Amino acid sequence: MLLAAAAVAAAGSFDGRWATDSKACEGESGEVAQLVVDDLTLRWREAACVIRRSYRVGDSWYVSAHCVADGASASVPITLSLRGERLALDWAGAPTQELRRCP
Repeated sequence: MLLAAAAVAAAGSFDGRWATDSKACEGESGEVAQLVVDDLTLRWREAACVIRRSYRVGDSWYVSAHCVADGASASVPITLSLRGERLALDWAGAPTQELRRCP
């Protein structure tokens, strides 16, 4: 399944830093919520996640990740969906967040 993650990352569409707005992109990682995506990991707020399985359908990337936050760990379903210049983030059933790519 790592090949699937690498294939998505190679496309370059999800890799990078994402935040709610350009001002949030300028902040330090501890001050604002930036989503950081690379080929094998996701970091969002206080959570650090390793991608275990993933697949892509159209402009959406469905991820099963093992995440650690505040001393606890869990398997977390995450969906990233490209919407034009924006990224919709659905993290474990929480309300969808719409983010923009940081420069």
